Amino acid sequence: MFKIKKIKTMQFLAKNSIIFILIFGLYGCTKDPVNTPLSVYCSVINEKLYSFSRLSDFEKKRFNELKESRFLKYKGDFIEAAQTFDIEWELLAAVAFQESQWNPKARSATQVKGMMMLTLPTAASVGVTNRLDPIQSIYGGAQYISDLKLNTNYGTSSGDKIAFVLASYNLGTTNIRNAIDAIDKKAIEVTWLDLEGYLLNLKTSMDSENYSRGQQTVDFVERVRDYYYLLLSQNCSDS
Repeated sequence: MFKIKKIKTMQFLAKNSIIFILIFGLYGCTKDPVNTPLSVYCSVINEKLYSFSRLSDFEKKRFNELKESRFLKYKGDFIEAAQTFDIEWELLAAVAFQESQWNPKARSATQVKGMMMLTLPTAASVGVTNRLDPIQSIYGGAQYISDLKLNTNYGTSSGDKIAFVLASYNLGTTNIRNAIDAIDKKAIEVTWLDLEGYLLNLKTSMDSENYSRGQQTVDFVERVRDYYYLLLSQNCSDS
């Protein structure tokens, strides 16, 4: 059965979070019919969650293929790492897919590496000695996300806080803090929509002609949300 806490925690991901809260709070997720006129089947919830992802059919198909060929091998590690650091495994796995498509040997031109695409300083801060070791990377990524959550003391809701955590994972904590300080509000009053608007207008030396660094961070948060939806829907199907 789904936990209502999960849906509330991730409200920033759901335009229809009120519907989620009512459905999961009243009925949970079950394959068996509930003896009530308002029965909600797992398949219905699955379909609704799946439809909220704005990915194309091709992207969803690719996601499902890689889930079978790559993710399932490490699913237990994602769950254990998430439990160790008190975060959601679906969120951790969604970040990993966005970063590397669950490829433990992934590398970028900027020298971030591994399943969670950690930088050298980040890896060192969470005790990762080999970024290409998938287990080290998963646990390191989980600890880093947990640390970001603990150190994110701004935002109007838990949903905003998760969005800020993801933005910090992508753009760096100092850059996000500077962006929040530049918004004409108290930090505790800044919402994800405020930060999103600021980032979309942010100009940096790292921008390409058609794609800004701020846009990249907004896209990162939104795509993690989409993959999170897919994992939630499939978790419902598998439960």
